Amino acid sequence: MILRVNPNRMELLKLRKRLLLAQRGHKLLQDKLEEMMRRFMLILKDIDQANDDFKSRTASLVKDLLYCRITSSKDDFKEAISKIKTEIKLDIASTRIMNVKVPTFTLEAVSFDKNYDFYRTSGQMDFVVAESADYIKSLLRLAQLLKTLDILSYEIERTRRRVNALEYILIPAITDTIRYITQKLNELERGNLVRLMRVSDIVRSH
Repeated sequence: MILRVNPNRMELLKLRKRLLLAQRGHKLLQDKLEEMMRRFMLILKDIDQANDDFKSRTASLVKDLLYCRITSSKDDFKEAISKIKTEIKLDIASTRIMNVKVPTFTLEAVSFDKNYDFYRTSGQMDFVVAESADYIKSLLRLAQLLKTLDILSYEIERTRRRVNALEYILIPAITDTIRYITQKLNELERGNLVRLMRVSDIVRSH
């Protein structure tokens, strides 16, 4: 594909500069894409580990809650759960991966007030409360990684489209246009040279 430009030397110089800029941009974007893909794969591994940790903590928590339910009446269990007061202080910030902004979740503080009746509630409930802080941290860790992966995957796809547009559309179009203008200018020079030679022959014949 040839760009719509006037075939003159000024446009030729502009296109050569534009080609260098496009090639430099393509190299930078290609490097960025490769690094983001590397980070993407590392995050995938972290997600597998975080997911395993979260599943393990969930299974442990559910097991303890199930024990509490079995060893207490339905009403006592519901009342005990409803009387646990929770306060969470969460900091949501952001960091950058290859200039892509991703979120960071930090659990700054978490506290539980056990207002339930200790005589009518299984002692296992204390283990549930004790495990809850680490459970929340595990959940936040998994959520942060999944959100980071989602943002990074979008940016990878966006960068890949830009790399492909440069590599398969813009750079070839500029290259073809430069070749076309160069050929046109060479034809003009040859035409001018032929005319000069004819004028010279006419002058000499007189």
